[in-house]
Amino acid sequence: MMTFFGELGCQFPPFPFIAHSRGWSAEDMENNTRFVRRSRDLHEGAAALVDRCIETSRALLGVTPPTERRARGGRKAHELDVRAQI
Repeated sequence: MMTFFGELGCQFPPFPFIAHSRGWSAEDMENNTRFVRRSRDLHEGAAALVDRCIETSRALLGVTPPTERRARGGRKAHELDVRAQI
């Protein structure tokens, strides 16, 4: 989803993910939920992500958006020259 919204022009902070894993054999959600609630590392990671979000928003709010339109990149952004294919 972040790739999709990034293509629309949305901005994300650096390192926007928080993840954990107890391994493939730990498929029990009640223990996964308990582990996440009690994990100090995950709480610190979430707090650090909030800090990065705030820093990113401050940087974006301090920048004036460009007034000129940018040309879209890629093959899908431009019409094909069908006459060249004949």
